[in-house]
Amino acid sequence: MQGFLLAVLCSQFLLTRVSGSYRNASVPRHHPPSYMMRLYRSFRPGQTPAEDHMEQDRSKQADTIRSIMSKSLTYHDTHWVATFDFTSLLSENHVQAAELRVRVQPATGRHSNFTVEIRHQQDHPCHRHGICLEDQSMGFLPESSLIGSSSHWRVYNVTSRLVQWMEQTHSQRRRRLQKLRRYQQTQHHVQPGPKASQGGASRAMLVVFSQTGSKKGTQDKASLLRTAERSKFLLTSDSQVVRRVKRQRNRRGQPIKRHPEPARSEGEKKSLCSRVDMHVDFNQIGWGSWIVFPKKYNAYRCEGACPSPLGEEFQPTNHAYMQSLLKHYHPGRVPSPCCAPTKMSPLSMLYYENGEMILRHHEDMVVEECGCL
Repeated sequence: MQGFLLAVLCSQFLLTRVSGSYRNASVPRHHPPSYMMRLYRSFRPGQTPAEDHMEQDRSKQADTIRSIMSKSLTYHDTHWVATFDFTSLLSENHVQAAELRVRVQPATGRHSNFTVEIRHQQDHPCHRHGICLEDQSMGFLPESSLIGSSSHWRVYNVTSRLVQWMEQTHSQRRRRLQKLRRYQQTQHHVQPGPKASQGGASRAMLVVFSQTGSKKGTQDKASLLRTAERSKFLLTSDSQVVRRVKRQRNRRGQPIKRHPEPARSEGEKKSLCSRVDMHVDFNQIGWGSWIVFPKKYNAYRCEGACPSPLGEEFQPTNHAYMQSLLKHYHPGRVPSPCCAPTKMSPLSMLYYENGEMILRHHEDMVVEECGCL
């Protein structure tokens, strides 16, 4: 009951925000990266898996795939510099893999002797009229890090380099030793000489595969509620934390012996606990601006009565079965067990988060089976 009330309150909170900030929010104008769209389609049920076996392995280990577009991509002869803002990655706990995808001209793609440098750059307002610029080089990528190439794309494995940078940055920030250089708004790290590539930021993309769950096996599932709370397309700057209520069930000892199921009429069976349709349209609940795919889906729900005593077909816990027995012999003492989901399945979703494209597998989004608990 407490969990149900929490869900209702959260829904009311989010929907009340729709009438205000949602209408005035700036909806992203650019199209989703084709690579992220391909990944999303490959994860949908019944779709052909990705042809890249390495890509399949990375995806199986991760529940979140984040794409970060470069702030700039410059070149000088055969030297390319891709500049990103990696600040959002500092909240990632367990990075499984990372790859840099650079789109090149067909003529450039035929050459294998050009170098690629990755830089991190973040602007901070500081003092009165200046900008403090955090500018770090993550080094040059060796040719051995090249894991794929074509006439249009070059793909590099940057996992170890990114993880090392994240660990160093966390350590530096904890000790407050990171120094920011003061720049004027018109000053940047790009030196005279390099040219901006045609297409600019759309030609370099970092793809990060990560796992939301902890390493110790107690998986902290990707929370769609937390994502909605952080969405700048839905909420204002007011912060409100809604803590999830976790329910744990322990089934100890041997199964309790069940009584034979009592005979029931045909009309009674129709109203018993079962799975029914529940179609969700994200546009109707105010989430359509930041969720790219799917726009709607069937989440199903559980509906119907739990008889007393319960039979095996309702998959009751030992506690629910004991409750049903009490209800059968002493109807006024306890209520009937509740019809609720006993098996759930995940849903892959593609959406915007802090201006970045995210592909994330959210657990417990679709009801597969119902029972009495």
